[in-house]
Amino acid sequence: MTDVRDSLAHVLWIGGGPQVGKTTLSRLLAGTYDLKIYNLDSHDVREERRRAAGVTAAFVRLSMDERWARPDPHALVERSLAIWAEFFAFTVEDLLAGPRSRPVLAEGPGALPWLVAPLIRSPRQAIFLVPSAAVRERVAERRYGPGQTQRFGPELQDRERALANVRARDAIIDERIAASCADLGLRCERIDGSLDLDASLALLEDHFRPNLPGSYNV
Repeated sequence: MTDVRDSLAHVLWIGGGPQVGKTTLSRLLAGTYDLKIYNLDSHDVREERRRAAGVTAAFVRLSMDERWARPDPHALVERSLAIWAEFFAFTVEDLLAGPRSRPVLAEGPGALPWLVAPLIRSPRQAIFLVPSAAVRERVAERRYGPGQTQRFGPELQDRERALANVRARDAIIDERIAASCADLGLRCERIDGSLDLDASLALLEDHFRPNLPGSYNV
């Protein structure tokens, strides 16, 4: 039987905390090296089979306050991780069914280190980005600040508590990702705003270099 790690040897992974720049950097890297992008978020949104999955189906039946304001942050963490794990199984199916003639860059917060680790031959196939506390706070203000009702929907009643819950959830998930990377020997980079876009892209290029088209393992 073919090892799944061999079948997915053409796949590179960028995971990590929400809204840390994964998609922007993935697009730049893919454009430079002609990689095919598999965005876990966009596939999750547009495919009906994911909506019918168990944890996700229960989630979509909840009101906005039941989703974000009423649970405590730890409950939000466990639910988010369960949904991402549910989606990740479909991601693996998609990647195994797709062509292998072109390298694929799979990115999204659902690419969690403990899910990715069994699928890679080398730690150089995956990297995980998590924001510093200051960067996370700036992102939260931009995404969930006053006037950004589309993020939760106008029907949300306890907006202040929902925002606090999501901020706390993201902080907990970031630290779980960092701890898991340390346990599994995978690379985790803390994004603190000190690197500009070019430097951040160069960091990814250096990490993935043995697996990029036209690159040589030196």
